Amino acid sequence: MARPVEYDLENVLDRAMEIFWQKGYEAVSMAELVSHTGLNRGTMYSLFKDKEGLFKDALNNYYKRRASNQVSILKDNPGKKGIELFFRNFAFSENYKGCLFSNTMCEKDFLDTQAYEIPEEFFKKIRMQLELNLQQAKEMDEFSADERAMSLTIITMVHGFHVHGKYNSSKEDGEIIIKNILNMIR
Repeated sequence: MARPVEYDLENVLDRAMEIFWQKGYEAVSMAELVSHTGLNRGTMYSLFKDKEGLFKDALNNYYKRRASNQVSILKDNPGKKGIELFFRNFAFSENYKGCLFSNTMCEKDFLDTQAYEIPEEFFKKIRMQLELNLQQAKEMDEFSADERAMSLTIITMVHGFHVHGKYNSSKEDGEIIIKNILNMIR
């Protein structure tokens, strides 16, 4: 009788998330995923069907374990304060990988629609919540410009921040960028 395969699904998804985050979807092979997750090939295909299936589950895991917190910070802290707290989690470091969702958005041509929609929906939620926070800031006399235009600008800067931090590990530079973004919200 074959021994049942033992694995911790959350750990498998964390490990897959890490390698996709580090190398990107296209650059990761199934052999690397098998090696990195500790699953055998049969179990991998049984659980996830294919690389795309594992990637989608890894993206959903990233949302659940990391990205959903960003939405909550904005929702739980009205006005400009929420936006300031949102940016506290952004910090350049020596091993900065950016954001898995921003990285994924750059690989659109390699992904099927369902995989791409996961980060796309996240950034729509963030943009809409930023706009709401800016409306609240306007009501509190902390902001006087166009909420939609500023929320679109901030999202664009967030993507740029994630890319910039991959080649500039200066914490000081990251802080300057964030301070400048926040100063734009007047």
